Amino acid sequence: MRRILLIVAMLLLAAAPAMAVVTVNARHIGFPLKTGITCDTVEVNYVCGASEKVRAFALEITVDNGFTISAVKDFNKGENTATTKGYGIFPGKFRDVINAQTPNWVDPCYNPIAPAADTDANGTGLGTNKVILELGSLYVDTNAPTTSGILCRLLVSTNGRTAIDCNLGIAVNATRGGVVLEDGNSLAVGTALVLNAGPKVSFPKKFPCWAPFTVQYPEWLSVWEPNCWAGTYLVGDANWRTQCWGDNDGKYEGPLNKYRVYTSDYTRLQQAWAKKATQLRAGFTVGVKDGNWMCADSDHKYEGPLNKYRVYTSDYTRMTAAWAKKDTQLRMPPFGWCPQ
Repeated sequence: MRRILLIVAMLLLAAAPAMAVVTVNARHIGFPLKTGITCDTVEVNYVCGASEKVRAFALEITVDNGFTISAVKDFNKGENTATTKGYGIFPGKFRDVINAQTPNWVDPCYNPIAPAADTDANGTGLGTNKVILELGSLYVDTNAPTTSGILCRLLVSTNGRTAIDCNLGIAVNATRGGVVLEDGNSLAVGTALVLNAGPKVSFPKKFPCWAPFTVQYPEWLSVWEPNCWAGTYLVGDANWRTQCWGDNDGKYEGPLNKYRVYTSDYTRLQQAWAKKATQLRAGFTVGVKDGNWMCADSDHKYEGPLNKYRVYTSDYTRMTAAWAKKDTQLRMPPFGWCPQ
């Protein structure tokens, strides 16, 4: 394993500029929602447009507007093999986590985020608005990384703020050599190296795009994006924060106007009962995105015979559970977040 230690030592050294054409992108891929991707996802990838191969990447990824980077995933780990080729050597975490004689590449602490205690990394890391990525390759024979691929994916958090988008930034980390070729030379930004960031990390303006709501996002799009589905206790229209419990009119009613779920909600449930989505859409009197009949669908699912109905038994069950309850009661367990 001496070669591992030698390569790691090389990756920690900055190098002289060289000429090649490499593009590194940090891009928001999570919205509109794609299969298997949540809308808080930023992908960091690379494309080599010349014959040179990159040995290591040292990059700085940033967000603004009060957002933070909450997690890193989908990165290669360890030495390259014939079937797994990428950048899986992370110098700082290798030093802190990996035993070179018996490396445990699946250690959950082993990831490409530079340790916060390392040179110029203070104040960065997961949970902040900036991460430093350290990624190198280790291989023999024909197992070099491919000329293009994904380095990792990062998850971005709004931290409950009302801001719905942020700027995404990318830069090289000069202390760690930036983007380094096989010969140990660094690429100069703007000539041999192109860095692209964007578009903005944009969360849907209305529908919450994090668990447990993420799985419902495609469903929301399919029924013409009713605003009433989009209320939560963190963001969204306050009038619709209890819609998932049968509050389909978005209003207080009952004695002293204290109840969120009461008689007018039940009336709407009856009017929408056992109807298909197209029937409910035809019943909108104010406009699709202003709510109305689709708001009686509190579980946001099809059900009933052949799964054709938007409003059926589970919607009624939710309404009866929340009947004649105050807003404060619906913020407490077992209520609160809408169940799936």
